[in-house]
Amino acid sequence: MENLINLNKLFDKMPWWDGMSIADFGAGSGIFTIEMAKRLNPGSNILAIDMIEKSLIFLIENAKRNGVANLIATKVCDLENKTLGASFQESIDVVTIINVLFQVKNKENLIKEAKRILKPNGFLVIVDWESYKIPLNDKLYPIKQDDLIKTVESLGFTLKEKIKLSNTHFGIIFIKQ
Repeated sequence: MENLINLNKLFDKMPWWDGMSIADFGAGSGIFTIEMAKRLNPGSNILAIDMIEKSLIFLIENAKRNGVANLIATKVCDLENKTLGASFQESIDVVTIINVLFQVKNKENLIKEAKRILKPNGFLVIVDWESYKIPLNDKLYPIKQDDLIKTVESLGFTLKEKIKLSNTHFGIIFIKQ
């Protein structure tokens, strides 16, 4: 993935502060989760969320090898169809959705859940494939960057910054209104 996405360029643009909480939607095996955990300030943590439990088990094993397992909690949830529950209402500082949206048919549900759990003025960080770079596949749902921005803004976010991460991927940072 690092060949496709410039992680340093992304992480240099993301907000970081002591005691922050991050929810990583679609964390999978944790490539991005673990790299974020390595950059966390004191008192901060990450909630890695995925619908496949085996991926999260692998993530924690990899986090242990990287010395950051104590900073990461996991939760199994299909965020396209379910919420994280009432206890997460406005409790998270930053939500990341990295390399996930192209696999999700109902993008609005995912973004609505991000908004619901974000604190006021929280950040939404999205990284995804440029739609014209994805191979055609009936199980993939690419979205053009401009269309994604319109959708996210219509759901109550303000565009903060667009980031070109590679020839194949873009990054966008939004702030919850």
